[in-house]
Amino acid sequence: MADNQGAPPPTGDQQQQQQQWGQPQQQWGQQQQWGPPQGYPQQQQQWGQPRPPPQGYPQQQWGGYPPPQQQQQWGPPPPQQQWGQQPPPQGYPPQQQQQQWGAPPPPQSGYQAPAPPPVAGPSQTYTGPAAAPSLGFIPNQTSPNYNPTNDVEVIRKACKGFNTDEKALITTIVKLDPLQIESINQKYTADTKKQLCSLIEDKTRGSLEDGLCALVRGPLNFYVWLVDRATKGMGTKETFLDLALLGRSNADINAIKKAFQAKYSRKLESVVSDDLSGAEQRMFEMVISATRTEEAAGVNPTTVTAEVKALHAATEARMGTNETEVSRIFIKSNDATILAIATEYERTYHQPVESLIKSEFSGHQKEALLYILRGVQDKAKRDAELIEGTMKGLGTRNEELAFRLIAAHWIPGAIPAVKVAYNRLYGKDLVARVRDETSGDFERLLVAILNK
Repeated sequence: MADNQGAPPPTGDQQQQQQQWGQPQQQWGQQQQWGPPQGYPQQQQQWGQPRPPPQGYPQQQWGGYPPPQQQQQWGPPPPQQQWGQQPPPQGYPPQQQQQQWGAPPPPQSGYQAPAPPPVAGPSQTYTGPAAAPSLGFIPNQTSPNYNPTNDVEVIRKACKGFNTDEKALITTIVKLDPLQIESINQKYTADTKKQLCSLIEDKTRGSLEDGLCALVRGPLNFYVWLVDRATKGMGTKETFLDLALLGRSNADINAIKKAFQAKYSRKLESVVSDDLSGAEQRMFEMVISATRTEEAAGVNPTTVTAEVKALHAATEARMGTNETEVSRIFIKSNDATILAIATEYERTYHQPVESLIKSEFSGHQKEALLYILRGVQDKAKRDAELIEGTMKGLGTRNEELAFRLIAAHWIPGAIPAVKVAYNRLYGKDLVARVRDETSGDFERLLVAILNK
C-alpha cells in the first residue's frame, strides 16, 4: 500500500428519534428530533430554558449517526439545561442506529434503539442494554437486496489488460454502502479465488490506491487494517489510532478486537500497549477494554456531579495532573454524560473543559481527549476542522485526507453535515477546496465521495 504523504444502511440498526432545533429540551432519556447545525459558537443559556432558534443553516431534518452508541445529529453543542433533562450529544451520531437522514424512525425490531430509560436518581442505577454493532461491523454481513454481479463485472473489465479504467472503478465503488461492499467482496472472491483489494493494489497506485482499498475493505476491516498501519514501523501514527478506536461503542470495539486477532494472530491490546507507554498507554487500554457506559443508560445527574468533582480534583485542584483519572472519565462515560460533565464543569468552575485539557495535557493524550470532547459536542465541526488540517500549509496529507472523508462517507448523512460545517467555519466550499489541493484520479475519487 502506497503512503505518499507519510503521514476513516439499512440493517435495522438502533435509531435515535429526532428533535427540532428551537424546541424546548425534553427530559433526559426521551427521544428527540434533531435539526441542522447552528452557528459557531452556540450561545450559552440557563439549564431548563428552551433552546434558541437555529442560526445560519437551512431548516431540515437530520438523521442518525449518533455517538458511538446511538446515532445522533451533527451540529453544535446544545445549550445548558436543568438537571433531569437530557442534552443529546451533537455531531454525527456514532454508527449504531443508522437510518436515512430525514426519514422517520422505523418501528423497533431487530437492531432498534431500546425504549428510553428513566432518569437515574441517587439510589437508581441503569446501565442499559448493549448497543448493536454499527453498520459494516458485523463480519460477513451482506446486503440482502443487492446483486453484486454487474458491479463485479464492471470492476473486472475496468482492470483488464494494461490500461486501468480508473473512472469506472471510482464510479462503481464509491456508490456502495458497507453491506454492498461486503457483498461485492464475497462475489469477487467466489468468482476468482482472489481478494478484491489485491486487484486494486495491482491495478492502481499512490493515493488512488490508498483510497480505493480503504473503501473496498469496508468499515470493520479498514479500521482493523488502520490500527496495524498506525502501530507498524518506527513511531506510532497517533492520528490513525485515534480515528480507528476513539469514540466508538463497546460493540464496535469488540468487533475490531476480534477481527484484528483473526487477521494478525495478535491481541489488539498487546499491539497497542507495546506501541504506547505511560498514561497514554493506560488510556488506550481503557478504550480497548470496551467498558463504556452504554448510551441507552442516559445520564445520571449524581454521576455527573461526582465526575465533575473528580475532574477538578485530578486537574486544577492539585499540583500536577492525574492523567489516568481524567482519561477514565472520558473513556468510561457515554457521550451524553461527557457532554453533561463538560457543561456542569464550566458552570461550577468557570473554566471550559477544552481549555482545561489544553492547559493540563500535551502531545497525543491532549489531542485524543480533545478528539473525544469535540466529537461529543459537534462531530461535523470537529471533522471539518480535521479535514481542513490535512490540506493546510505546505503539502496535503493525501492519505489522511482520504481516510477522514471515507470514515464520514460510511455514516449516512455525515458528508453533507461536514460540508455544511466546513462552509460555516471557513466560508469555502469543501469540494472546491479539495479540488484545489488534489489532482487527477485521486481528485476524482474524493470529489465523488463528497458528491455521493
